Amino acid sequence: MVEIKQLQEIKDWFEFGITCPFIEANFCTNRADFNARLISYEAMLGKSLPDDCKYLVAASIGEVGNNCFDHNLGFWNGSPGCLFVRESDFCILADRGRGIKESLKGVYKLSASEHSYTEIAFEKVITGRAPEKRGNGLKFTKRSIIKCELGFYCVSAGENIFIGNKPNSNLSALTNYKSIGPGTLSLFSFTKNPSLVKTDKP
Repeated sequence: MVEIKQLQEIKDWFEFGITCPFIEANFCTNRADFNARLISYEAMLGKSLPDDCKYLVAASIGEVGNNCFDHNLGFWNGSPGCLFVRESDFCILADRGRGIKESLKGVYKLSASEHSYTEIAFEKVITGRAPEKRGNGLKFTKRSIIKCELGFYCVSAGENIFIGNKPNSNLSALTNYKSIGPGTLSLFSFTKNPSLVKTDKP
């Protein structure tokens, strides 16, 4: 079970690159490492989700996790890789790459009615890897979260987005967090009113 102090360790790593044993134990140094952990995670998801949603959520996590590698080659701030914290009712994915805004602003200009590249990433078929015909992965993630009535939060370079149910207040250390640095941090919440983390006690 992730504790409150470990949420702070996640923020310290994401913002400043400060590592610790908890970060090192949950860090994927390459895509093969991430995919192997995701495969083993599917069994845990089966305890919280029905089969149809389990597969949708696992695929969505795969989309977000693989983006950590696909969009950051040559743009890492520190060691390449992504953080993948896995629990039965939530998971956290984070990378210290260039972030969604930097990835998209070279290929897309926000209109007067649009305020966030992070929101656009989940709504339009667009990719920072143009001219490749890609950009459906995050839209699939959004549809899956809504279909399964779960929750998702993403923050990147000061921009953030909620999709579906907001996780409970125990995760406010992350869901109220608006990093101004590079990289992307995502939270998947698998229950409507989860008890996600233990409260630190003296």
